Amino acid sequence: MTSNTNTNTNNSPITGLPLGPFPVGVTTIELTDPNRTDPEDPSEPRRLQTEIWYPAVTSTTNSPKNKFSDFLGGGAIPGSIDRANSPRAIGGYRDGLTVAELDESVWMNDAVRDAEPDTNVGEKWPVVLFSHGAGAFRASYIYWTEFLASYGYVVVAPDHPGSARYTQVGGKVITPDGGPRSKYASMARERPKDMISVLDCLQALTARRKSDGVPPVIDSLLGTTNLDNVAITGMSFGGYTAAEVLELQDPRIQAAVLQCPAIYDADRTKRRNKSTPLMVMLGTEDTVIANRGNDAARKYVDSHTAGDALLVEIVRGGHVSFTSCEIYDAEYGNGIGSQCASLTKPGETYEPLDIVQQHGMINTYGLAFLNTYLRPDVRNDAQRQLLLDAAEGKGPFSEDELIVRSKM
Repeated sequence: MTSNTNTNTNNSPITGLPLGPFPVGVTTIELTDPNRTDPEDPSEPRRLQTEIWYPAVTSTTNSPKNKFSDFLGGGAIPGSIDRANSPRAIGGYRDGLTVAELDESVWMNDAVRDAEPDTNVGEKWPVVLFSHGAGAFRASYIYWTEFLASYGYVVVAPDHPGSARYTQVGGKVITPDGGPRSKYASMARERPKDMISVLDCLQALTARRKSDGVPPVIDSLLGTTNLDNVAITGMSFGGYTAAEVLELQDPRIQAAVLQCPAIYDADRTKRRNKSTPLMVMLGTEDTVIANRGNDAARKYVDSHTAGDALLVEIVRGGHVSFTSCEIYDAEYGNGIGSQCASLTKPGETYEPLDIVQQHGMINTYGLAFLNTYLRPDVRNDAQRQLLLDAAEGKGPFSEDELIVRSKM
């Protein structure tokens, strides 16, 4: 796709897999949808603090890596770092965790802040939208977002105000406070709209390229990004969000990946969209969505009768397997750590599969799936065969550790 490739073949300490051919850049932008209002203040538009990971130029490789505080605007809003340190915000990922500690020794990532985008492309970069879980944060999934960017995707992840444990919009810090933004009905209604708003806002910015007010990195990136070739992905409440976006049947959405989705709220076997290529990922020991959630997700795959569908299930995985929370706390729980409460054997514990191995499984199948449906320019027979083999229970991982089945 481009000659501007990364020659570093070392495995990522986050995924256990080699990063792709492209160094990774990351940038933050606040997107505003003037056609929507803030549930907390109807006089204000809906604003979304949004992170974008993207392929960057080769010279990025040796540049200083992104700091955690960069996700917080470097503390430009007075008191914002103190708010982030609260046990109800970023500090809640581990007792006593602070942004200073994350910056100094804890946070690890491969991205470079505001790196020059790689614009030496043939086909424009496809887009992967990502929706975070309830009470989570857009940066807590870098095992997935950075990995995909290194393989030629522009990965776009907004915070959902009122649902994110911390975000900044309109010069203010917002955390869940029990107000209108944080009511379940509001979050369930607004989250899918947020994902469409992100696409709409980026397309509006594309029309304004080379004009005042469009950040240079965004301006450059949008010139080589295909906003009509998009996958919707999400974890937990974000998986619910992705399922709801599929029901909107937006023609820009070409594929979907739902990770431990919370889709047990209704009978989704009677949904409208049963054709968009679909991958559902689960942790067998997930005690958050639990048996009813895992069963609903499996039925969701089985009832996807008009299009390709795949199920990827980590046997010794849990809910938090689909996050990067091990960076915050090696014993975070529910799929991360030395011992976790078991779903399949109530009252007992199990030893989760090493989280780096779990992320390797997720990324192996996730990348093959996305390349198959979004990147025909790089699609290869081996990746397609990986998905086809799943229909026969074949694959590169032990069947004792990973269950994969497909309808292709």
